[in-house]
Amino acid sequence: MLASGPPGRRKLAALAGCALLALTVPAHAAKDSLTIAYPVDVPSWDPTSNTVPGAQSIYKSVFDSPLQYSPDLKLSPRLISEWHFDGTDGTRLAITLRDGILFHDGSTLTTEDLKYSFLDRPAHDPTILIRRMLPPIKTIEIQSPTKAVLVFNVPSPAAPIYLGFLAAYILPKAYIEKVGEDGFKQHPIGAGPYRLASYERGARIVLQAFDQYWGGEAKIKRVTFQVVTDPLARVAAVEAGRADLASQLPLREIARLATLPRVTATAFPYSEVYMLQMPNYVSALIDENVRVAMSLAIDKAAISKAFYGSFALPISVLATPGSPSDVPGFKIPFDRARALALMKAAGFSPEHPLTLPMISTNGAFPNDFEMARAIAAMWKQIGLQVEIQEVPLTKYVDMNHSATLPGPALYSWSNPTADPENTTGKILDGALPFSAWKGQEATDRVHALLTQVDETKRMQGYRDLNKDAAEHAWSIALLQSVFSMAYNKDLNVVPYTGG
Repeated sequence: MLASGPPGRRKLAALAGCALLALTVPAHAAKDSLTIAYPVDVPSWDPTSNTVPGAQSIYKSVFDSPLQYSPDLKLSPRLISEWHFDGTDGTRLAITLRDGILFHDGSTLTTEDLKYSFLDRPAHDPTILIRRMLPPIKTIEIQSPTKAVLVFNVPSPAAPIYLGFLAAYILPKAYIEKVGEDGFKQHPIGAGPYRLASYERGARIVLQAFDQYWGGEAKIKRVTFQVVTDPLARVAAVEAGRADLASQLPLREIARLATLPRVTATAFPYSEVYMLQMPNYVSALIDENVRVAMSLAIDKAAISKAFYGSFALPISVLATPGSPSDVPGFKIPFDRARALALMKAAGFSPEHPLTLPMISTNGAFPNDFEMARAIAAMWKQIGLQVEIQEVPLTKYVDMNHSATLPGPALYSWSNPTADPENTTGKILDGALPFSAWKGQEATDRVHALLTQVDETKRMQGYRDLNKDAAEHAWSIALLQSVFSMAYNKDLNVVPYTGG
């Protein structure tokens, strides 16, 4: 992830929080190590078995990715140097790997490893989520060590986007077969710019530059991710100089940190949404009156002003403003009076409230728990009494994937591709573990769009689905996410706004 820069500059592309960042160190402040105060740990060292967004930062450093999205959301080469559809029906994707890619043990990465990672290994282990992230693969035709064709069971026009998205990592076949699955997870190797030097679960991840990386050895030799789940502790770490960079900080701290002489602090919207997952296997959420009332009762502008300095834009659909599946002009208003009427129709009121648990993280993204409490207060005014259950991000993921959410769940959904298949297509596809809404109508409509090769019809279909999902509150879009960070002034940080 390194590139040569202007004279006297040293560049490193690394992930921080959930946003890809390019860090530049001026020559006068050149350093061989970097410490990042980071909100989450990796759930495991198998990067193909989970889709926790924050973990991708570390996975990309160790394993690299087949393709990658540039700062302006353009799909660009990484381990794969060329790709195109072979034919017009969208079922055959031809790819070419770069020459000379090495794993950390010195072995060569080939199309055999790609086939093992994307087809063979997931076929034998249904818990490996890459099989549900990629379109259904019929076979992978190996033409040479660097050329192959991915053959899909159905037309898959969006297939390339998944090669730069969650869980799509090429793992070393020979190494895993030698040491076994447990051995690989204990001592993982990849083909990324950094190798894992040491690991203390829940505390510290130390990466060392790989001197045979295909893109050139990283100039910053050692990167330490300090796992700091408390956002105020991350603030303290960068303020005291114990960390060079800290991410996903409370917005109220950004202005104060920006006044410090050694610190740069900033916040900006990016390609991610704050939303409420609505599990329709919870009986209270089957009633559309209740769901729509919950949506109408949320004053998104007030939440943005209170917690995000109005940087986080209120949204009504599962798309960021200006993205392909946004619905310009469409808005779910803040309407407490109508919300009260709908709750009354469902048999509830402030005097006789509906009680329901609510799931929220605390520190997984800026002001998440505070936002949950504000929403709970707004719901109380219409006759919905929620008890907020604070859980770690990994626990939320486990509950969602196992369909055991006890009520609405506040979540931040990252989509670095901006393609709606990676947001609406995942959130509303009831056949997938990422979806809390298991409604058949939404699932059928997503499945039809997955094979729609006419791009105009595909995007219009997602816009229509986004609008219907908002009107029926199959999910509740809240705000465009805000990424916040503070870092040593010796670093020049260029964000990848895809998230």
